[in-house]
Amino acid sequence: MTKIKMIATDVDGTFLNQQRQYDHDRFAQQLQRLQTAGIRFVVASGNHLGHLHQVFAPTPAVQTFVAENGSLIVDHGHTLFQTTIPLPVVREVVTAILADDTIRPQVLRLSGQHGTYINRTDQSNDPASQAYYFNNVVLVDDLTTVEDTIYKINGEWPNQTIQSLAAKLNAKFPQQIHAAASGFGSIDIIAPHMNKAIGVTQLAQAWQIAPSEIAAFGDNDNDLEMLRHVGFGVAMRNGTATVKQVANLITPTDNDHDGVLNVIDAILDQKV
Repeated sequence: MTKIKMIATDVDGTFLNQQRQYDHDRFAQQLQRLQTAGIRFVVASGNHLGHLHQVFAPTPAVQTFVAENGSLIVDHGHTLFQTTIPLPVVREVVTAILADDTIRPQVLRLSGQHGTYINRTDQSNDPASQAYYFNNVVLVDDLTTVEDTIYKINGEWPNQTIQSLAAKLNAKFPQQIHAAASGFGSIDIIAPHMNKAIGVTQLAQAWQIAPSEIAAFGDNDNDLEMLRHVGFGVAMRNGTATVKQVANLITPTDNDHDGVLNVIDAILDQKV
């Protein structure tokens, strides 16, 4: 296998276990080994940046984030790239989704530079999870009046098959958005032609790293493009069938049994 110079990983269902935890001590030791080996570590997630900072606070050496499914790339506090959804498109999509009972979600959110905006009348199916994932909530009366830089529209459809619904959204708004299932009854809607692969590639090019020199981990449909694009795509044992189909490797253990950390050790020990 080509020498790996960069490792990118999804977070929920991938790096984190079902209790939303990871082995801090083991990972901190791996980060030191990665630095010695000249391998960069990158978080590639659909989550907003503030939440990712909280998740990785126990290991402050993690400083590079491809957030919002590639729409926001930050390295050591510096924004390197950002791709937004124009406000007129945001308003058109929000208006259409809320007016159509066949695609209207239980909760619709706008992920912006200054907050995550939610209509104050929307009620999440899982308030505890909403509080965990969105630590910057701003309640509003009308999402179409929000004035901010918007990276992502996120919806919560707990009782529907989100893969087919994502396809329906893409067909309804061609060339305007890119919708992808992100797990847990959630769909992320970002700028057209944007995904984690684009974000990871922009970062790698800035570091003069080729796609063949990247390993990436993922478990869900918003990881598909990233796993296809890199030289060594790794699907989680607990991942979706579609992700496993495009991967070079399926982790021997799942996210509850250090699946990512075990493969990172294998990469460092040159056993894969």
